[in-house]
Amino acid sequence: MRRAMVLLGGVALAVCAFVLLYRGPGQPFIRGYVSDVGATMLVYAFLGLLWRTTAARRTLATAAIAAAVEFYQIVGMTPPGIGGVVVGAFPDPWDLVAYAIGVVMALAWERRLVGSGDQTG
Repeated sequence: MRRAMVLLGGVALAVCAFVLLYRGPGQPFIRGYVSDVGATMLVYAFLGLLWRTTAARRTLATAAIAAAVEFYQIVGMTPPGIGGVVVGAFPDPWDLVAYAIGVVMALAWERRLVGSGDQTG
Protein backbone atom coordinates (compact mmCIF):
# COMPACT_ATOMS: atom_id res chain seq x y z
CA MET A 1 0.00 0.00 0.00
CA ARG A 2 2.73 2.45 0.96
CA ARG A 3 4.63 1.80 -2.26
CA ALA A 4 1.49 2.38 -4.33
CA MET A 5 0.93 5.77 -2.65
CA VAL A 6 4.57 6.83 -3.05
CA LEU A 7 4.41 5.93 -6.74
CA LEU A 8 1.10 7.76 -7.11
CA GLY A 9 2.63 10.82 -5.47
CA GLY A 10 5.53 10.64 -7.91
CA VAL A 11 3.19 10.42 -10.89
CA ALA A 12 1.15 13.34 -9.54
CA LEU A 13 4.29 15.45 -9.07
CA ALA A 14 5.39 14.57 -12.62
CA VAL A 15 1.99 15.69 -13.95
CA CYS A 16 2.28 18.96 -12.02
CA ALA A 17 5.85 19.53 -13.26
CA PHE A 18 4.68 18.92 -16.83
CA VAL A 19 1.93 21.51 -16.36
CA LEU A 20 4.42 24.09 -15.09
CA LEU A 21 6.84 23.51 -17.97
CA TYR A 22 4.35 23.07 -20.82
CA ARG A 23 4.26 25.92 -23.33
CA GLY A 24 2.42 24.35 -26.29
CA PRO A 25 -1.08 24.46 -27.71
CA GLY A 26 -3.89 24.31 -25.21
CA GLN A 27 -1.74 25.71 -22.42
CA PRO A 28 -4.69 27.40 -20.64
CA PHE A 29 -6.57 24.09 -20.58
CA ILE A 30 -3.50 22.16 -19.42
CA ARG A 31 -2.69 24.73 -16.75
CA GLY A 32 -6.29 25.11 -15.62
CA TYR A 33 -7.51 21.54 -15.51
CA VAL A 34 -4.71 19.00 -15.83
CA SER A 35 -3.05 20.70 -12.88
CA ASP A 36 -6.24 20.10 -10.86
CA VAL A 37 -6.17 16.42 -11.80
CA GLY A 38 -2.54 16.14 -10.66
CA ALA A 39 -3.14 18.09 -7.47
CA THR A 40 -6.08 15.89 -6.52
CA MET A 41 -4.03 12.75 -7.15
CA LEU A 42 -1.31 14.19 -4.91
CA VAL A 43 -3.79 14.85 -2.10
CA TYR A 44 -5.05 11.27 -2.40
CA ALA A 45 -1.48 9.96 -2.24
CA PHE A 46 -0.69 12.03 0.87
CA LEU A 47 -3.85 10.81 2.55
CA GLY A 48 -2.89 7.26 1.61
CA LEU A 49 0.47 7.67 3.30
CA LEU A 50 -0.87 9.38 6.41
CA TRP A 51 -4.24 7.76 6.99
CA ARG A 52 -4.86 4.03 7.27
CA THR A 53 -8.47 3.71 6.19
CA THR A 54 -10.58 2.32 3.40
CA ALA A 55 -10.19 3.53 -0.17
CA ALA A 56 -13.79 4.78 -0.04
CA ARG A 57 -13.06 7.04 2.95
CA ARG A 58 -9.87 8.29 1.35
CA THR A 59 -11.80 9.02 -1.85
CA LEU A 60 -14.48 10.94 0.04
CA ALA A 61 -11.90 12.89 2.04
CA THR A 62 -10.01 13.85 -1.11
CA ALA A 63 -13.23 14.94 -2.80
CA ALA A 64 -14.19 16.97 0.29
CA ILE A 65 -10.82 18.73 0.30
CA ALA A 66 -11.17 19.53 -3.40
CA ALA A 67 -14.72 20.82 -2.87
CA ALA A 68 -13.51 22.96 0.04
CA VAL A 69 -10.89 24.55 -2.23
CA GLU A 70 -13.59 25.43 -4.75
CA PHE A 71 -15.87 26.73 -1.98
CA TYR A 72 -13.10 29.01 -0.72
CA GLN A 73 -12.74 30.38 -4.24
CA ILE A 74 -16.48 30.97 -4.54
CA VAL A 75 -16.69 32.94 -1.30
CA GLY A 76 -13.49 34.82 -2.06
CA MET A 77 -11.47 33.49 0.86
CA THR A 78 -8.35 32.53 -1.08
CA PRO A 79 -5.19 33.18 0.91
CA PRO A 80 -2.76 35.89 -0.22
CA GLY A 81 0.60 35.22 -1.83
CA ILE A 82 1.72 31.67 -2.60
CA GLY A 83 -1.37 30.28 -0.86
CA GLY A 84 -3.53 31.94 -3.48
CA VAL A 85 -1.43 30.39 -6.23
CA VAL A 86 -1.72 26.94 -4.70
CA VAL A 87 -5.45 27.17 -3.94
CA GLY A 88 -6.37 29.30 -6.93
CA ALA A 89 -8.41 32.45 -7.04
CA PHE A 90 -11.19 31.89 -9.55
CA PRO A 91 -14.08 29.46 -9.07
CA ASP A 92 -14.85 27.29 -12.07
CA PRO A 93 -17.41 24.47 -12.18
CA TRP A 94 -15.11 22.57 -14.57
CA ASP A 95 -12.59 22.38 -11.74
CA LEU A 96 -14.98 20.00 -10.01
CA VAL A 97 -14.88 17.75 -13.08
CA ALA A 98 -11.07 17.83 -13.04
CA TYR A 99 -11.07 17.01 -9.32
CA ALA A 100 -13.41 14.07 -9.93
CA ILE A 101 -11.15 12.77 -12.70
CA GLY A 102 -8.15 13.04 -10.38
CA VAL A 103 -9.92 11.16 -7.59
CA VAL A 104 -11.08 8.41 -9.96
CA MET A 105 -7.59 8.05 -11.43
CA ALA A 106 -6.03 7.86 -7.96
CA LEU A 107 -8.57 5.28 -6.82
CA ALA A 108 -7.98 3.23 -9.97
CA TRP A 109 -4.22 3.46 -9.36
CA GLU A 110 -4.65 2.16 -5.82
CA ARG A 111 -6.99 -0.63 -6.84
CA ARG A 112 -4.68 -1.68 -9.65
CA LEU A 113 -1.45 -1.74 -7.62
CA VAL A 114 -2.80 -2.90 -4.29
CA GLY A 115 -5.18 -5.30 -5.97
CA SER A 116 -2.31 -6.76 -8.00
CA GLY A 117 -0.48 -7.74 -4.84
CA ASP A 118 1.51 -4.63 -3.90
CA GLN A 119 0.94 -4.81 -0.15
CA THR A 120 4.29 -3.18 0.78
CA GLY A 121 4.14 -0.94 3.80
